[in-house]
Amino acid sequence: MGKILTQRELKNKLEKLKKDSKKIVFTNGCFDIIHAGHVRYLKEAKSLGDILVIGLNSDKSIKQIKPLRPINSENERAEVLASLEMVDFVALFDEETPYNLIKFLQPDVLVKGGDWKIEDIVGAELVKEVYSLPYVEGFSTTGIIEKILQKYSTKKPANKIMDKAKKIKFLMLDVDGVLTSGGIILDNESNELKIFNVRDGHGLVMLHKSGINIAVITGRYSKALDRRMKELGITEVYQGTREKLKIFNEIVKKYNLKKEEIAAMGDDIIDLSILSRVGFSASPQDGHEEVKKMVDYVTEKKAGEGAVREICDIILQSKKLLGKFINEYKNI
Repeated sequence: MGKILTQRELKNKLEKLKKDSKKIVFTNGCFDIIHAGHVRYLKEAKSLGDILVIGLNSDKSIKQIKPLRPINSENERAEVLASLEMVDFVALFDEETPYNLIKFLQPDVLVKGGDWKIEDIVGAELVKEVYSLPYVEGFSTTGIIEKILQKYSTKKPANKIMDKAKKIKFLMLDVDGVLTSGGIILDNESNELKIFNVRDGHGLVMLHKSGINIAVITGRYSKALDRRMKELGITEVYQGTREKLKIFNEIVKKYNLKKEEIAAMGDDIIDLSILSRVGFSASPQDGHEEVKKMVDYVTEKKAGEGAVREICDIILQSKKLLGKFINEYKNI
């Protein structure tokens, strides 16, 4: 049996170790990009007992907290942690906090970094000893990511993206190549068919419920788009127009919008007239290369495969609204 275990396997292992009077230390985190600060912290945590257990946030768990992360997958992160000498066991958890995992494993010691006050540490009441270890200045995963982006990319650092998203009151979207994959299906009667992503739709519904207006502007026309937008409650629908900038200006005037209050997503150079005039611009991962060079954010997802949902989640998270929806659905 290796170091990376299921929660049940880990529970069984720890029960045997406790019978041998081993002191179990527990800590948790994302551990997305391991750096010297992590190594020093984990060494000190291990010194507080005999066995060091890490509760590792799964990819699903991290997305609830940081929609732009993780950089590395849960399996990769677990493998790196398991390779460290001071780490004895690693187990994944899907919840936003490790409370249920701590309650299940019943460790002797709970440890977090110095940015946590002891009274705020999740699960503190469940264990015998709780420690907040001194914070190691100058080391952070976010700092590493921002340093890489500043040095090697024209994309804005993650915190700047969230700052931009926080100000958004209106989202404008192209259709083909954004809400769809860009493929065009014509039947024998010249009807244009489109395939929409359900998750994109739900993201737009959550934005609308949060008071953020949405408009779609496309150079083509299809009855399918009309139907889908009606289902989502989106009324600002402009089809068959090549003068996207004219529509943009009309919407800005109608809603009295400032540049920083508008987000837009497009995939081709025809969309640049709008993308260059908004506070937060985005392109799908498979957008035109020239567009991707100019926008603030390029999604990890492709068009029609969740790219729009990714932007919706970023906007909601920046306004601290995504967790509200998650909690609502948990309690249905």
